[in-house]
Amino acid sequence: MQPNLDDINKKIQENRDFISRIASGIPGFKGYVEKSEKYDADKMVREIISGKIMGFKKSLGVISGELVRKSELDTVQAIDSLSNIVEGVLKKVEYADYGLTGSFSKIKFTEEDQNRLLEFDWRLISKFEEIEKMISAGEGATAEVIENLKKEIRGFEKVFDDRKNVIMEVI
Repeated sequence: MQPNLDDINKKIQENRDFISRIASGIPGFKGYVEKSEKYDADKMVREIISGKIMGFKKSLGVISGELVRKSELDTVQAIDSLSNIVEGVLKKVEYADYGLTGSFSKIKFTEEDQNRLLEFDWRLISKFEEIEKMISAGEGATAEVIENLKKEIRGFEKVFDDRKNVIMEVI
């Protein structure tokens, strides 16, 4: 899934309410409306990432339940450990900063900066889809598969932490 910011921006602009359409036509207000739309786009992409992570966590819960029925308790503990790591990543994604600055802030995000952050977040979706494929490949929940998943989740977390560098480049 490649980022197509034009499609996202177009969809948001098509869904403008009546007041936003009027405000965007008033000189001086167009920037505020567009800034709000960029914020909404970033929020939408982050909600997609969060949804994928939650779905992955639910899959781990299903697998854990199956392992309990099979009395494979060692593997259940490993799955629970992985689930805790996934929960931490989910919280990071849900509560990370958006690419938006206040009107009177000395730090300004340009449209290009916001697009760069949005592209970065969009690429995170693709990265997490690769992780999802690992769990749905049907290899079973072996210790090796769980360790590989932990490694991939930690890698995803590191990439997400690098998101701060994208924001810091603006400053």
